[in-house]
Amino acid sequence: MHQRITRGTSAISMAAAAALLLAACSSDTASTETTSTATADATVTTDAAFPVTLDTVMGEVTLDSEPQRIVTLGSHEHEYLYALGVAPVAVPVSWQGYDNGTGPWADADRIAAGAEPETFEPGSAAYDAEAIAAFEPDLIVATYPNHEMTQEEYDLLSGIAPVITRPATGSDGNATVEWGVSLNDELALLGAATGTSDKAEEISASIDAEFASVRDAHPEWEGVTSQVGGYYEGQAYVYAATDTRNQFLASLGLDVSSIEGTDAAWLPISAEKLDVLSGLDSIVWQVATDPTGKDSLEALPLFASLGVSKVGGSVWLTDSVLEGAFFANSPSSISYTLGAFVPMLEAALDGDPATEVTVYQDASAS
Repeated sequence: MHQRITRGTSAISMAAAAALLLAACSSDTASTETTSTATADATVTTDAAFPVTLDTVMGEVTLDSEPQRIVTLGSHEHEYLYALGVAPVAVPVSWQGYDNGTGPWADADRIAAGAEPETFEPGSAAYDAEAIAAFEPDLIVATYPNHEMTQEEYDLLSGIAPVITRPATGSDGNATVEWGVSLNDELALLGAATGTSDKAEEISASIDAEFASVRDAHPEWEGVTSQVGGYYEGQAYVYAATDTRNQFLASLGLDVSSIEGTDAAWLPISAEKLDVLSGLDSIVWQVATDPTGKDSLEALPLFASLGVSKVGGSVWLTDSVLEGAFFANSPSSISYTLGAFVPMLEAALDGDPATEVTVYQDASAS
C-alpha cells in the first residue's frame, strides 16, 4: 500500500544575497568620492577574474573578458547559471515542455537573474550550428549536453564562440567520464567562466551542508546499496554510478557503485537477468514518463524475488515535476528533491516490507 504526500512548487535558491550598505557622507563632494571609489573597486574585482583559462575535456579554453551572450546546449547548465546570477540569452527547449527551458524549481533563480532566454532545438544527434550562431554568442556552454560532443562538432562551434565542456579532471584529481561531472565541479567551472567563483563556492557550501544534515540524521544509510533505474521498451535498466540521479543518492551516503557494467550512461537488463539487481537494498524506479512502467516491472517473473521486493525497498518516482528536478541535479533542484525524497527513503530503507512508502505528488500538478 502507498501513501501520497504533497507539497507546493517552490524553487529555493542556494545562494545567499549580499547587501552593501554605504554610510551617508556629510557633503556632496564626499558622497561623490565615495561612490567613485566603490565603483572603481567593483570594476577591479570583476576585471580581476579575466582573462581565465579553463581546462576542459576538449582542451584548454581562454576567456579574455566576462561573457555577455551565453548559449547553453544541455538540459541543466542554464539552471546553474541562474543560480550564479547569470542570464543566458538562449537555452534548449525543455524536454518536459516547460517555458523558459526549465522546470518550476528553477524559476526563482531565473527571475532573480533577470533571465528571459529564447529557446531552441539544439539537435538530438548533431548540434544545429546555424541556429546557435544566430544568437551571436560570446560563450557556448555544453557541460552536460544532450549527446557527447565530437571533435568535429567542437571545432565547428568553436568557430562561433569559445565552447566550455565538462572539466578535464574532477576535484578528486581523476579524469571525468561521460556524464560524470559532479555538481560542485560543474559549478566551479561555470563560476570561473562567468567571473562568479565566489558565489559558486558559496552555493556549493550550502548544498554540501544540506546533504550533510540529512546524512547526520540518517547514519544508518551509510553504505546501504541503491540504484536509480526504470523500464523502457520491454526491459529494465539502471543508470551509471556517475549519473546525476545516482550522484544525488551517493550524496546521501548510499552506495551506488555495486552494479557492474554501468560504465556507460545506462545498463539495460533483460527480464531473465533481472536478478543482477538482487543484492540491492533499494531501487529508485523512475516511471513518471511511462505510466505503465510500474505495472510492467512488477509483472516481470523475477521481480518478486528481488531483495528490494522482499524488504519493501522500491521507491516509485511517479511525479513528473520531481522526475525533472531529480534529473536536473542543479543548485535550485536540490532542496526540492531532498524534501520529496527523504520521506520516501526513510520508509523504503527501514527493512520492513509492511511500511508504507510515500508516493510523492507535486501539489501544483493535482
